[in-house]
Amino acid sequence: MFPHGYDWRYRVISNLLSPRDNPQYYQLAACGLVLTGLLMIPFAIHLNQQLAPVSKLGARIAAGLLLLGVIALIADCFIVPQHANATLGIRRFHEFLARSAAGFIALSMLISCWCAWKGRSRIFPQSLFWIWAAVTVLPLAGVLCSKALLTLAQFDPALSRPIRQVFRHSVFWHLGFWEWIGAAAIFVFLCGATFLLPGSDMRLTESDR
Repeated sequence: MFPHGYDWRYRVISNLLSPRDNPQYYQLAACGLVLTGLLMIPFAIHLNQQLAPVSKLGARIAAGLLLLGVIALIADCFIVPQHANATLGIRRFHEFLARSAAGFIALSMLISCWCAWKGRSRIFPQSLFWIWAAVTVLPLAGVLCSKALLTLAQFDPALSRPIRQVFRHSVFWHLGFWEWIGAAAIFVFLCGATFLLPGSDMRLTESDR
């Protein structure tokens, strides 16, 4: 449906939500993202309940950050991607909300990884930590390296020129690639929270022992 085709490796998700880039179907994309956010809200409650036996504070922070990230994600669907005018006094308000959503969710995932490490082999299976760590640390490392290269290219073009020549024509240079990798990582993270965290009945039985 996207004009001239949509290549997820090079285009950011915001292109789908933009009336300029996707004039006929941007509302459909926005509704899909809002629905995604609404369906993620119960996971905040789930994390709080399941991680609490390891750390009540960590569980609350992870759940709260996930909830803030979901709220920012939903709000971002109602802000048109544009750079000309400031919204609520903030230029690029759409990008601000998108980065806030990604940052909150990433912090929630990191704290959840810490809880999984702390409770490994005692409350949680070791596989939970390794899966969560893989889908959290690796995409974050890729995004940080990509942003560092872009920043280096702006402040020191001469030093960054060889790096640009190597990576510029690869998917690793484009933010859209890392956005979709991050979206897939969040999906796997939530699948781990669903299928690998023990149920409340099991935790109650272990505590009674």
